[in-house]
Amino acid sequence: MELICTGSELVSSKNNRYVPLFAAKLRPLGFRIYREHSVGDDLKAIARIVNCGLDNADLVITCGGLGPTFDDLTRQGLAKALDRKLVYSKYAEQILKADYKLSELPPNFKNQCLIIDGAKMVENANGTAFGQIITLAKKMIIVLPGPQNEWTPMFDGFITDAIKEFFKVREGTVQTLRLKIADLWEVQTEKLLEPVMRKFHDADYTILAGPNIVEFSFTVSGQTSAETGEKLSAMEKACRKILGDRIYGTGENTLEGTVGALLKKKKATVALAESCTGGAVADALTDVPGSSAYFCGGVTAYSNRAKTEILGVKKSTLQKHGAVSAECAAAMAEQARSLFKTDYAAAVTGIAGPDGGTEEKPVGLVYFAVAGAGMKTRTFTRNFRSTRAQIKRCAVNFILDALRKIIQ
Repeated sequence: MELICTGSELVSSKNNRYVPLFAAKLRPLGFRIYREHSVGDDLKAIARIVNCGLDNADLVITCGGLGPTFDDLTRQGLAKALDRKLVYSKYAEQILKADYKLSELPPNFKNQCLIIDGAKMVENANGTAFGQIITLAKKMIIVLPGPQNEWTPMFDGFITDAIKEFFKVREGTVQTLRLKIADLWEVQTEKLLEPVMRKFHDADYTILAGPNIVEFSFTVSGQTSAETGEKLSAMEKACRKILGDRIYGTGENTLEGTVGALLKKKKATVALAESCTGGAVADALTDVPGSSAYFCGGVTAYSNRAKTEILGVKKSTLQKHGAVSAECAAAMAEQARSLFKTDYAAAVTGIAGPDGGTEEKPVGLVYFAVAGAGMKTRTFTRNFRSTRAQIKRCAVNFILDALRKIIQ
């Protein structure tokens, strides 16, 4: 299938991050995205890309360009490509009037009621732009609004059912598993899992790299859902045998969510002491609903003064070893645990760059520590080579993973 995302911002100032989202939803339906097109708000360009997509794929999805302003041209581009008219839908008008408690629709709302002749309309629970489904012999075009909170409910509901029905997708005969892996790079993951990919050569594989994390997904198919499930289970078992505790979850699991679940299960608490991450570890942990049950607080001790006066790190430790050292990280973790009276505490200190590095301590060098009740404080060292933002995010994921392994 082919994905077409419209909007001039996608070819000028904004990154398109929708491909992995659509890919994850389409894999269980037996479809793989072979090409994605980002096209500006240009009527002729949209029409050409739509025709190109139909020449190459049985399923074409457009996303964006259905809004009420002058530059929303996807409907018009589709109509031009298909040589069809745009028809005003009275039913769409009634829905918008009811949803927004209007006796008359303003002109920009009336634009939203234009439906491609012969298309099936899909209601939008979170916006004014209706989705549309167009079938052409053995091909299908799905037309979706751009905002994720609008197209996701459409896709997960009516559109998934429509795809299954039109393409005769048998339930469960195509299955996907996404393994979440920490503290490995993309190439390392591929090398380790080469034996699995050779053994199960008829599966479809994807490796997606992240900041000190990797997602390895595989899709398998069979004649029945039971056969497919057996294949998937065998592949997962083979991957887990190789990767062990590097796997922190599956599907939508996150490191912060996994750490939170472990702390809840053990009825344990955690505190943080952060330097180079600037509070990003605390931000990640508190993104999880219910984190107040286990996260007691943290200190962003960016300066040496903060490390000594707030956390209580000894000046002699900083003078002898420096702020970026295993000794400092250990002291930060131990002092944070004492300060917040928690079961565990973690610390991060390093050089995020782009300045501040030396030959002895280069940019990207980060020290970590985890302190806990009844255990010797453990320290870790990593040297991340990337941008400042990426180094910080890598550090966040590393310490969360270290916490996970120690807690479990």
